[in-house]
Amino acid sequence: MSSDKELEILYNYEYLLERGFSKLPTKRSLRAYDIPSLDIEHIGDQTVIKNFKDVCERLRRDPRIVMRFLLKELAMPGAVDERGVMVIYRRVSPHTVNALYNKFLEAYVKCPTCGSYDTELIRHGKVWYIKCLACGAETFVKPV
Repeated sequence: MSSDKELEILYNYEYLLERGFSKLPTKRSLRAYDIPSLDIEHIGDQTVIKNFKDVCERLRRDPRIVMRFLLKELAMPGAVDERGVMVIYRRVSPHTVNALYNKFLEAYVKCPTCGSYDTELIRHGKVWYIKCLACGAETFVKPV
């Protein structure tokens, strides 16, 4: 009789479903609407992103990597000061900077498997990959 009870538990759909869900990693709350937008301002001939440090912290990305991507795409000089404000030494429209920011999010932040923005960018030697903290997927990306 105990083997019948064991088989019933073993093949009980609800039990197996709950057991399967309990083994999944917990999904964090970083969604697309949690992604901050850039606070862009023009000061003279310079373009300033005032909340650059906060955005990089929220995305879990090194500010130097994000800055390198933006400046390389714009083909313009720039720097991040000690307060975490990014300065582009030319005047650039906010639309252009936001378009490049969205391109960076799609290429180096968003998980291609589940669409989560809860990821980390990891480098092993010359190989870069995105590790998703929501689904556990690892996706290789081209170097920044």
